Amino acid sequence: MTLSRKSIDQAISPFYNDWVVLSVELKFCIGQEASDCYQLIVRGCEVYEELQETLIGLFGSSAPSPLNESERLEFVKNSRSTHAASRQLEQLFGELKKKIARIKVGYPAE
Repeated sequence: MTLSRKSIDQAISPFYNDWVVLSVELKFCIGQEASDCYQLIVRGCEVYEELQETLIGLFGSSAPSPLNESERLEFVKNSRSTHAASRQLEQLFGELKKKIARIKVGYPAE
């Protein structure tokens, strides 16, 4: 399969759609100070890791990743603060989206 901006978008958009839903649920959960917010963070980590696997499948060893990604993801998984973990996860998704956008510029539209 030849990569294009459209094919890259089709491959990654389900992960970002899932993240949008999860992040809304997570913000609500944290606002309610509920004790089950950690399950949403775990699911967010799973979505992020699935996205990374997809990117590796698309780009191989040149797959984009945020600075200190593995350490930051480990922090999210081990954090006792759901607010700090959710903020870090939100930043990881945002930074990765920007890096993907930079890479997509070099590919044809179709």
